[in-house]
Amino acid sequence: MKKTTMLRELLKGPGCLTIPGAYDCLSARCVEATGFKAVFMTGAGIRDAQLGIPDIGLATASEVINIVKYMANSVTIPLIVDADDGFGDKVTAYRTTQNIIRAGAAGMFISDRAPFILPTAPHGVVEVLTRDEYLDKMGVVLDARNNEDKDFVISARIDAGATIGDEEVVARAKACTELGVDVIMVHFRPAESKFGERDKATLKKLYKKIGAPEVLIWAYGPHNFTAKDYEDVGAKFWVPGRITFVAAEALLNFYQRIHDTGEFPVYTFAPAPEGLGGDNLQKLRGLDFWSELENKKYSLK
Repeated sequence: MKKTTMLRELLKGPGCLTIPGAYDCLSARCVEATGFKAVFMTGAGIRDAQLGIPDIGLATASEVINIVKYMANSVTIPLIVDADDGFGDKVTAYRTTQNIIRAGAAGMFISDRAPFILPTAPHGVVEVLTRDEYLDKMGVVLDARNNEDKDFVISARIDAGATIGDEEVVARAKACTELGVDVIMVHFRPAESKFGERDKATLKKLYKKIGAPEVLIWAYGPHNFTAKDYEDVGAKFWVPGRITFVAAEALLNFYQRIHDTGEFPVYTFAPAPEGLGGDNLQKLRGLDFWSELENKKYSLK
């Protein structure tokens, strides 16, 4: 089964899916190895871990698509991609969509953010396209999807709530759904918004206005919510974020211990997750496949 079809089948199932973020092939394989059915390629994460730049609009489409190719091919589960604003205008977004599909991803989101302007502080005020501009962009993105693989899942990430308010979020979400978008992602951080954080009751009301559960909602924030909280408010799936915070903290502690003691702290490694058995890292590398291939014999009768 194609991974795009696999993702669509997952989204038809009951409850709220948890789809963790990953920033490279190893972290994506860790997501798969621990039992999750899909993985999300975090945009901020790949910039932190692979490109070495902040998430402020500096990455190019070709850089991101190249990473998509490697991550998608490293796992057997579907990969969903942070495609930002499509890396340009609507024509560029068409080509970005083509190339992300061809790289092996199963889904992606496109944001309604305007071309990025470097903020004076991290995560400054969000500027968004007009509704008509965004719908034009999403229209060509859907055309690209339909010409490449109709099962590829398109999500509309709507940031307009931060500066315009939730009425505009609902209007954009409904218009995107009418166009044929599969999932609506309601997004903004409290620091970016003059409206403050949404609580559980507000989110539930907002998702219902958008059309949940018939319209699939990709939940984002608050960060203290659990998967059950998101299911309660009507979300279809949730992507726990900030994975590079976790990785960076673990690595800093590991390297600091070597620096301070001059010893290799083997005891800091966690035991292998249940079910992996044996050599954890070799399993994650997929060494078994290559060993079996090397030893495979073919004979003609």
